[in-house]
Amino acid sequence: MRYINPRLRGAVLKRLEALGHGIFYLILRIAGQPGAYALLVPVVLIYVISGRRIHQLTSPYLQRRFPKHNLVERWRDTFRIVHSFGQILVDRAWLGLNISARLHCSLDGWNTILGLIEQRKGLVLLTAHVGNWQVALAHLKDLPVPVHALMHYKEEVVAKHYFDLRGESCPFRIIKTDGFLGGVVEATAAIQRGEVVTIMGDRLAGGPNATVKFLDSQVRFPAGVYRLAAATGAPIAVLLAAKTGRQSYHLRVWDVFHPSYHNRKHREEDLTAWTSRFSKALEAYVTQFPYQWYNFYDFWNQ
Repeated sequence: MRYINPRLRGAVLKRLEALGHGIFYLILRIAGQPGAYALLVPVVLIYVISGRRIHQLTSPYLQRRFPKHNLVERWRDTFRIVHSFGQILVDRAWLGLNISARLHCSLDGWNTILGLIEQRKGLVLLTAHVGNWQVALAHLKDLPVPVHALMHYKEEVVAKHYFDLRGESCPFRIIKTDGFLGGVVEATAAIQRGEVVTIMGDRLAGGPNATVKFLDSQVRFPAGVYRLAAATGAPIAVLLAAKTGRQSYHLRVWDVFHPSYHNRKHREEDLTAWTSRFSKALEAYVTQFPYQWYNFYDFWNQ
C-alpha cells in the first residue's frame, strides 16, 4: 500500500478507520459495552501481531518504563497499552450511543479544587493524555464556575467525542487551539473571570517549552501553561484520571502549585521548576498506571 498515491492512500485509510469504528458502534448498539470489549481482544491481538508500526510507536515509552523487560514481555506490554486505549475508546462511544450509560467516578481532591476556586483567581487544571480525560471534564460540570477546555477539536474526526455522538451540548466550553493565538486570549479572559481552564501538559506542539527529566531521560514539555498561570496569578492543579474497573474511573489531584515570578533574571529557571512539578506528577501516575498513558510517538526525540 505504500506505493499508492499518498492522497489516495490517506483516503483509503480514513475509510477503513471509519469502517472499523462503524463496526464497533454496531456491536455497542447490539451487545453493549461487554460485547465491544469481547471484540476488542482479537482486534488488538491481530493488530499487535501483524503491525510493526505500533511497536515502533510504543517502544520509546515502554523501554523506559520497563527497562528490564525482554522481547516477549515487551510484546505483552504493547498489547496491554493498546488494549487499554481501545477500552477508553469503547467507553467513550458507549457513553455517546447509550443515553442511560453511566461510568462511576470518584474524585480525590474535590474540596481542594473548590478551595482554589474560592480564591477567585481562576484555576488551571493541568491534565494529560491518560485514562479518560473526557470523564474528568464531564464530572466537573457541578463546579460553581464555568469550565473551559483548551483543546484541538474537530467535529469531523472519525473517533467522535461522546457528546458529539449523543448530539447534545458539550458539558464544558471548548477553546480551540487552532483559533486566534492558540486560544490563549480566550483562556486568559476566562481565568481573569475566576473560571476554570483545563489544559493538556504532555504534548509539545511548538511554543514555549522546558527540558526536564522524565523516566530518567531528558525531555521537552510545553511550558506556555505556566506562563499563563504566572501572568494571571491563577493556581495550577494537576488532575489525572485513571480507569479502575469496567465502569469505574478515579480522578485525583496529584499536585497543586502557584506559579509566580520572583525575579526576572530567573524566569527560565522558574519555568523549568514548574514544568518539573508536572513531570514528577505524571511520572508518579505512570508508575501506578503504566498502561494508561496514551503516548504513541517518540516523546523523547522531539
